[in-house]
Amino acid sequence: MDTPGTPHAPPHAIGVRRRLLGISLNTMAQEAGLSPELLAAVERGEYDPRSLHLQAQRVLGRVLDLSL
Repeated sequence: MDTPGTPHAPPHAIGVRRRLLGISLNTMAQEAGLSPELLAAVERGEYDPRSLHLQAQRVLGRVLDLSL
């Protein structure tokens, strides 16, 4: 649940954090239940990560330690 004042990670932060952790795009996408193409679009800022299904948001947030 989002609380007022909680900053959201900018879309490019998702890709930066994923790469810093050494997680491949395909592995992260599979874990989150997304296609690699959709995850890449999120990382480029072409798709709002808050529009992803709830499980994908939770997995990305937990694994990458980011607030979506």
